[in-house]
Amino acid sequence: MNVSDNKTILRFDGASFGYDDGKKVILDDTSFSVRENTKITVMGQNWAWKSTIFKLIMGELSLQQWKINVWDDIKVAIARQVIPRDKMELTVKERYEETLDDKDYAFDKKITDTLAEINFSAPLDKQLKDFSWGQQARLLLGYALIQKPDILLMDEPTNNLDTAGIGDLISFLMMYEKTVIVISHDADFLNMFTDWVLYLNVMKHQVEQYWWDYYMVQDQIVAQVEKEERQNARAVKQIATAKDKINQFAMKWGKMRKLAKKMRGQVEEAEENLVEVRRDDRTIRKFHIEFENYVWPIVSINAITLMNSEHKVIDAPLDLVIKKKERYILEWPNGIWKTTLLKRLVHENDDGAKIHEDVRVWYYSQDFAALDMNMVVWDALHEVSNELTDQEVYKVAAGFLLTGQLLKNTIGYLSEWQKGLLCYARFVLQKPHLLIMDEPTNHINFRHLPIIAECLNNYEWALIMVSHDQEFVRQMNRLQIINLGRLID
Repeated sequence: MNVSDNKTILRFDGASFGYDDGKKVILDDTSFSVRENTKITVMGQNWAWKSTIFKLIMGELSLQQWKINVWDDIKVAIARQVIPRDKMELTVKERYEETLDDKDYAFDKKITDTLAEINFSAPLDKQLKDFSWGQQARLLLGYALIQKPDILLMDEPTNNLDTAGIGDLISFLMMYEKTVIVISHDADFLNMFTDWVLYLNVMKHQVEQYWWDYYMVQDQIVAQVEKEERQNARAVKQIATAKDKINQFAMKWGKMRKLAKKMRGQVEEAEENLVEVRRDDRTIRKFHIEFENYVWPIVSINAITLMNSEHKVIDAPLDLVIKKKERYILEWPNGIWKTTLLKRLVHENDDGAKIHEDVRVWYYSQDFAALDMNMVVWDALHEVSNELTDQEVYKVAAGFLLTGQLLKNTIGYLSEWQKGLLCYARFVLQKPHLLIMDEPTNHINFRHLPIIAECLNNYEWALIMVSHDQEFVRQMNRLQIINLGRLID
């Protein structure tokens, strides 16, 4: 049966919503439906507030006009991007028990069976904070699945997953017989299972529906933009010609002046009818990370602390001195404590590794833990150096699309992709000798990644990176691999 024949289980009817008491319009009298047992991708520019759709479906936000119809007995659950910080001290079992209404004596087995569906197992008495980011991504999905949802929402589900993890996720989604709605920037991942697309048109504040796969919709939108641009170009040319004639006729008497008046009305109507061409994502400007000279070794390592596949912590020997222009990527696989290793290095908590004195370090944390969410964005940029002028801060911020009102808000107000670009802006202003980067492409739109890769390729100092984004890694030059799995073996 064609998916277009499946029954509707959720519908937005004439929905309108805006932030700041409706002043910042996101949806304007828009209608669309979600059908049973389909796989749906939510598309839109970075600033399209795609996650707002999820918040409205979950009831975390309320429409300001009309309503959302959810069919009786339809249950919705969401696999979020990250585990809430105030839940990190809970064990797996304690966290999953929060989904229960009543005591369930067979719940341990249900947790184990649910995790097995996504090819994962975990000690139920282990605290969430002690899992790697890749393992936490699987636990987030399991937390949603154990609620037995009819509609499963997934927000950037491939973030933090390695290649094997993404493969497991694709296999699960292709076999999963419920409705799934996904937000993701991973085009190859989305195209593997998408039945249809909801496209958030930020110009019209509408949600458009396309019954095609992800790449076909991308091509359709590009073609539509080109058509609208051609239509506007012809209209603008015709309007300019008409205005020239109006100026000529207005200088004359009688019927010619009446004709000019009539033509003015036609021109005004034509200008009002110009198609508002949808904008694609703006890209960040090319940037360069400067540095102050430093002649000594930057990092010295003789051993590192890792976790093996049995969840046991071990110390692995590694004799490594990192100097200027040396660049390393840590591999593999999920669960090996790569993120913990980077954090211990940054905070000088590892006896086997040392960052040398006077080395200026900047750390890109995939959970943005290095950022104070209550700090104003402007202050977060200015604090990296006492020598910065306001003009320098404005210039760098604008290059990373952090302009105007955004600089006046707290970091917590920013979307995830804006927080990521804020981190890069801080790199540029801080001028570090060492970049430590944990999944530096998470939340970043793919259009920005070639620019970021070019900057990092031109960076003269040391870099240590963890990344599961193979397309991005392929754009990086002179990366030396440290195979952590081999160290454990």
